[in-house]
Amino acid sequence: MARIKHIALVTDDPAKTAEFYKQHFGLTELYRRPSNTGERGVWLSDGYIYFAILKYGDADAPKLGPGQTSELRGIHHIGFQVDDLDATATELQAAGVKKVPMEMRGYEEREVTPMRAASGGALNLKYLGPDEVHFDVRQKGWDEAIGLGMQRYELTPAEEAAE
Repeated sequence: MARIKHIALVTDDPAKTAEFYKQHFGLTELYRRPSNTGERGVWLSDGYIYFAILKYGDADAPKLGPGQTSELRGIHHIGFQVDDLDATATELQAAGVKKVPMEMRGYEEREVTPMRAASGGALNLKYLGPDEVHFDVRQKGWDEAIGLGMQRYELTPAEEAAE
């Protein structure tokens, strides 16, 4: 079963926004880019959700869909962690789900981040939902990146938790 494990927010000032969520909700900072300012993005977690706060209008922010831009403030996309990435990709392709149209830079050109190291270099697959809002799919990486910065939590079904 897939789980929502990632939310990306786009804002004018990622560092300031991150401080708000850290101060008021006790989130833990995992890393920032660049590491001294967080001007391009800050990544937080509550131990379960991998929460990216991205710079509004940054050239690296993926476009939301055909004819759309990354010029918005608010929730940009969500990410699903799946048990079998290949099977999920095959299923989505068979169903005609479109990939996010975006230019891919060479893998070696991408900035090295804790997420890249923790995931063994695995990248997100990026698709468009029925409303052409983008979502990520990944099998590995979010949990591993969270575990580098804090204690990681798992969900327990309510029936098990009550026992």
